[in-house]
Amino acid sequence: MRFIRRTSSHVTAAIAAFGLMTCSAFAQDTKPDAPKPTPEVAKQLQEAQNYFNQGEGRARDAKYREALESFNQAIQLNPTWGTPYVGRGAIRSKLGDYSGALQDFDQALMLNPMDAVVYAHRGSAQFANGDMSSALNDLDRAISLNPNLAVAYVNRGYIRAQSQNWESAIADFDQALRVEPKFAPALVNRGFAKLQQGDRQAALNDLNEAIKLQPKSAEALIARGAIHHEIGESKAAIADFSQAIQIKPTAAEAFYNRAQVNARLGYLEAAEADLTKMATLNPDRAAVFHQRGMIRAVLENHEGAEADYNQALKLDPNFAAAIKSRGDLRATMGDKQGAIADYSQAVQIQPNFAGALSQRAAVRSQLGDRSGATQDLSAAIAADSNNPDVYEDRGAARMESGDLQGAVEDFSRAISLDSSRVDAFYQRGILMGRLGNRQSAMADLQRASDLYLQKGDAEGYRNTLNTLRQLQG
Repeated sequence: MRFIRRTSSHVTAAIAAFGLMTCSAFAQDTKPDAPKPTPEVAKQLQEAQNYFNQGEGRARDAKYREALESFNQAIQLNPTWGTPYVGRGAIRSKLGDYSGALQDFDQALMLNPMDAVVYAHRGSAQFANGDMSSALNDLDRAISLNPNLAVAYVNRGYIRAQSQNWESAIADFDQALRVEPKFAPALVNRGFAKLQQGDRQAALNDLNEAIKLQPKSAEALIARGAIHHEIGESKAAIADFSQAIQIKPTAAEAFYNRAQVNARLGYLEAAEADLTKMATLNPDRAAVFHQRGMIRAVLENHEGAEADYNQALKLDPNFAAAIKSRGDLRATMGDKQGAIADYSQAVQIQPNFAGALSQRAAVRSQLGDRSGATQDLSAAIAADSNNPDVYEDRGAARMESGDLQGAVEDFSRAISLDSSRVDAFYQRGILMGRLGNRQSAMADLQRASDLYLQKGDAEGYRNTLNTLRQLQG
C-alpha cells in the first residue's frame, strides 16, 4: 500500500493469526490396576494435584512465572505424574525456553508414550525451536493416536502455511472443523489461507464466523481488519483494529496495521500516534521507526524524522531503505552532499536499489553533475526497467545534456509504460519540434494539452496551447 511518495507499507494479516495453539493439560493420570496409596502418599498426591490446579489457574491469568513455580512443586511431589511436565513445558514454550519445554515433553512421553496431546505440544515446541520436520512428525503422530484432536490439525495446517502449502493447510483446517465445527482458531487460520489464494469473500466469511464464536478475539479482529483493508473497506478495517486494541491494548500488530490504513487515508497524525505506541510495545523493530520517520518527514517534523531514521539504523545498520529515506530528508533540508552520501551507502548495501539511484541522480543533476545523473538513472533502469518515472527523469537529463535523440527514446519508453505521462508527451513534443518533425511534435503537444485539461492543470494546459500556437506560427 503506497501512502507517501516512493515508500510502501502493508497491513499484516498475520499468518494464522492465532499462531500455534496450545492444548490444555488433562487431569491426573490414573491406572485402573494401580494399588491404593497409603494415607500419607494419598495426601502427597493430593498436594501435587492442588499445585497443578494452581498452576493451570495462574497460566489462564497469564501469570507464567508463578505458574512455573506451581508446576515445579507438583513435579517435586509426584515426579512420575506426566501431566505437570506437560503444563510446565507449555509455560516454558510461552516464555521462549523451547529447549526446556522439549525436555519436559520428552519426560511426559516417557511416562505416557501414547498421549496424543503431548505429541501435539512437542510438535509446537519443535516448530518454535526451528525444527519444522520434527514438528510435522510429532503432529502426524498426535493425529494418528487421536484423529479427533482438532488442535493438532490446526497446528499442522499452520506449519504447512509457513511453506505456502495452502491446499494442504486448508485441508487440515477443514478436518479440524469437521472434528469441532465451531473451533474458531481453525476458522481464522483457514480464512487467512483462503485470502492467500485470492478468495477474499470466503476468507471474510470464515473470519466473520470466528468472531461470532469468539467476539473478544483480538487476533480474529486483526485478521478480519487486514481483509477489509485488502478489499478497500478502510473504515471497516480501522474499526476492527480499534476493537482489537480495546480488547487487547498490547496488540502491537493492531496499532501497526491501523497506522498504515490511517496513513493511506491521509490521517498522518493518527498514524504517527499508532506507530509511537507500536514503538513502545516493540522497541527493537527497526521498520516501525522507519515508518514513523517517513510520516514525520511528510509532517515536516524533520528533527523527529531524522531521529527515527537514526534509531532504525542503530537497530539495523544495513537497513538500506532507512538510509535512503534519511538521504531524502537531507536533500529536502538542503544537505545535498549528505544526501549523496546516504544514497551511495544505500546502493553499496543494495546495488540494485532503483529508488536510491534515481534520487542520487536528482541531487547530482541539481549540483550540475549531468553525466553522473545519467549514469545513475541508467543503473536505476537496469534495476527496474518497468518504472516510467526513471525513464522520464533520464529523458530530462539527456535533454539537458544535449542528447536529444536519447531523450526522445526515454520519453517514448515512459509513454509506452504509462500512456498518461503528460510531461513525457510535452517534452517529447518539444524535442520533435527541435528535430524538425513538426507533425509528430504537434501530435504530442495536442495529447499533452488534452491530458493537462483532464488533470485540471490549467497552467500546463495554457503553456502547451501557447507552444502549439508558436509551432503552427
